[in-house]
Amino acid sequence: MNTISDRARHTLLLIDSASPSCDLVQGALTRLGYTVTLLENGVQAIGQFTPDQYQLVITDLHLPDMGGLEVLRKVKHLSPGTPVVVLASNSEVDDVVQALRLGASDYLLKPIADESVIDHAVTRIMEARDLAAENCEYREQLESRNRELKEHIELLQRDHEAGRQLQQHLLPRTPYEYPAGIKAAYRLQPSLYLSGDFIDYGLFGERFVAFYLVDVSGHGVSSALVTALIKHSIMHLLRERPLFSQLNNLDRDLTDILEMINSELLATRLDKHASMFVGVVDSRARQLHYAVAGQVPMPALVTSGGAEWLSGKGRPLGLFEHGGWEVRHRSLPASWRLVACSDGVLELLPGDLLEKEEILLQYIDRSRGDLDSLCSALKVDTAESFPDDITILTLRQDER
Repeated sequence: MNTISDRARHTLLLIDSASPSCDLVQGALTRLGYTVTLLENGVQAIGQFTPDQYQLVITDLHLPDMGGLEVLRKVKHLSPGTPVVVLASNSEVDDVVQALRLGASDYLLKPIADESVIDHAVTRIMEARDLAAENCEYREQLESRNRELKEHIELLQRDHEAGRQLQQHLLPRTPYEYPAGIKAAYRLQPSLYLSGDFIDYGLFGERFVAFYLVDVSGHGVSSALVTALIKHSIMHLLRERPLFSQLNNLDRDLTDILEMINSELLATRLDKHASMFVGVVDSRARQLHYAVAGQVPMPALVTSGGAEWLSGKGRPLGLFEHGGWEVRHRSLPASWRLVACSDGVLELLPGDLLEKEEILLQYIDRSRGDLDSLCSALKVDTAESFPDDITILTLRQDER
């Protein structure tokens, strides 16, 4: 129910010649707290009417210069949203029906004996008008917020796309063949715009090919930023001293990388940890030096005897001060394939963890460590979405 102060904000236009009903209506509305402008003819009323000034029009159907129905038409033409109430006698039922068809909000039958009839009709109309105005305002606010949300989403998408392109730019070329005869390739499919998986590889000197696959916990921007931090940290370490330049230092280089990244993750306090497989191939001695940090599944080596998981242990990075990482070695035959996968690959397979790993090893064996064949078997290139980031890194060397 509107209060007196609320009603004072409404200005009503009453169109009627001097009559007992007119005086009753004007007096009742004034006592109810409304501001009433009284005009005695339709021409003057239409000339003075503006939607912003009058929130309600009450018109008699019989005016000295034009019919009340014509006043109703003109008001509705000027302002379709302004409510109009008609005053009619009992003998003007047909005109009342016509007025309602033309858009009148209500009617009052003369003679009016009870002011409560006026109060009820006008209050109901004004409350409905105020409610419609509030709904319109809410709708405009909602549309404005939707536009802001859309713009925000578009901005985020642009930022994510820029981040994705930057992350793609940080990745190495694929496939790539080194002078040592080692070929490296990978497939990286993020579950979102940005990936928490990352890989890198490079030739050091003429005989050492170093590489790593890292899987940061979580998804999206924060995990992707950690992958950039890891690459930056490794590049910084490379600038401080030459890595993978001497055979006797390969093992220390690998553990230094793991210890450095572990310290970086602990220092950031981002509540992020990572699994990692890092290694270096001595192409001349055909020797693999590698270390794992919480890697699941383990990397697989494919030789003429088939595919097998490499052994190794070590805690994930970013959780403990010391991870117990150890460098292991594996002699390589004349022809070999090395396959490393992030744990997102296991999400593509049925069964429990052991069953998933067994199925994956079978796929690796059947594909003979070929990246395209393995991706085809796992449907990596054809799936529309992934529950987790998917990364597969392969290295190979053939007998010459």
